Formats: sequence, structure tokens, C-alpha cells
Amino acid sequence: MAVPFVALPAAASLFGAEAALVGAAVGLLVGLTSMGAGALLTPALVLLLGVPPRIAVGSDVLIAGVMKLFGGGAYAVRRAVHWPTVLRLLVGSVPGALAGLWLLRMVPDGSLDAIIARLLGIAMLASGAVSLVRYLRRMPDEAVSSPSPAGVAAIGFATGLLVSVTTVGSGSILIFVLARFFPLRARQLVGTDLAHAFVLSAVAAAGHGFAGRLDPALALAVLAGAVPGVIAGALLAGKVPERSLRTALATIVFTVGVRFVALPAATRNDAPVALREVSR
Repeated sequence: MAVPFVALPAAASLFGAEAALVGAAVGLLVGLTSMGAGALLTPALVLLLGVPPRIAVGSDVLIAGVMKLFGGGAYAVRRAVHWPTVLRLLVGSVPGALAGLWLLRMVPDGSLDAIIARLLGIAMLASGAVSLVRYLRRMPDEAVSSPSPAGVAAIGFATGLLVSVTTVGSGSILIFVLARFFPLRARQLVGTDLAHAFVLSAVAAAGHGFAGRLDPALALAVLAGAVPGVIAGALLAGKVPERSLRTALATIVFTVGVRFVALPAATRNDAPVALREVSR
């Protein structure tokens, strides 16, 4: 059986301190603000490390899955996860993720990076706009009952499709939807989002891995910095002006989204991705 692996240009530098530093910076911001990592890490991999968009997306869902495992596990131990909502979301999000992976297979290989970059930009525009509305308007949670099971599954499907193609959506757009339309307490809100995102990320990461769009070495290098960064950010949370930081980050995400939509194919490194097959 042949298992695809990905070799990136200048792998030595990408898999060393440079990737760990990017992971640490993103992890710190995620820990400080609880903002979705996908909207921060994927564009950082593309713009700062020159990782091709297809590899950035595939590797980021694996990185997100590991981070969600620790975060969601902590909330599950404290019984702060609303499991019925998680299961109803997964009914739609798992098929949505599979649909997204299937759509990526239909895209010609030569156009894949440009299309993923453009879709990533659109998702970042939506994520930044939603986050700005959420942080600036302080909209109250008015939900008194959850949507119907079919409605929850539809929300899950849209989230799964978006995450599998761009990695953006679970930690920014979905949590906004949960806050607005689900009667969950603040702790349950975050715990439910993390638990759902872990399973969704695992499904998407497996699909990207089998398609040869995931680089385990890159993911491990980023995680080496991201895990300590998240822990440090969580410890520092409350000691920095969180509202101002979240607003600034949402503005940056929106601005970078404009850049991806306008110039989707440009990255720091224009060298092609080399795929190699390793028999097992």
C-alpha cells in the first residue's frame, strides 16, 4: 500500500524554529482571545512560510484537531459540553466535510492552490466581519430554544464544508451561530464548539492526508510552538485588554482576507510542491 507524503521546498527551515515560532505566536493569540485558529494559522503558513495553500489547509486541520483535543477534553472533564448539540451538528458536518473533500478532488491540480487561496480569502472576510460584529455590538444571547434537528444538521453541513476546504469557520463563524441561536451557557458554548471541532478536524485531516495534502512534519513543527503558546495565552488571559485585541485581530483577518481574494496565487515561495510515494 502506498501512502502519500508531502515534501515542501526548503523543508529544513520550514520544519524547524521558523514553523515553531509561527505556531507559538498563533497559539498565544488563540489562548488569549479564544479566536479560531484556522483564520490565523492557515494564512500565516501561506504568507510567512510560503507553504502552498493546499498543504497549509491539510496540515492546519490536523494541527487544529490536536489543539481541540486538549481544549475540548478539558471542557468535557468539567462536564461543560452539550453532547446532544455536538451529535446533531456532526450529523451534518461530517457529510459536509466529505463533500468538501470530494469537491477538492474535482478541481484540476494546476488550479487547486489558487482556488483554495481565493476561497480561504472569502472565508476570512466572513470570519472577520462576523467577529467584528460580535465584538463591537455586544449582541445579547436571545435564543430560548435550539433550531430543529434538521436546522442543526444544515448548520453542521455548512460548517463541515467550509472547514474541509479552508479550515476557517469552526472557531469563529460557528461559535457566533451557537451564541445567537442555541440556549447554551458561555462555558457550554465553548466546550460544545471545541468537542464538535475535534471530530470534524479529525475527519477532514484524514481526508486531506489520504489525498496527499497533509504534511505531518510541518504539523509537528507548528504544534511544538502552538501547544505551549496556547497554554501561555490561557494563563495570560484577563491580563491584557481582550476586547481590543480581539477587535484588532478580526480587523487583521478581514484585511488579509481581502489580500487573498485579490491576489490568491501569491505566496512567499513559488516553488512547486513535490509529492513522493512511500510504500508501507
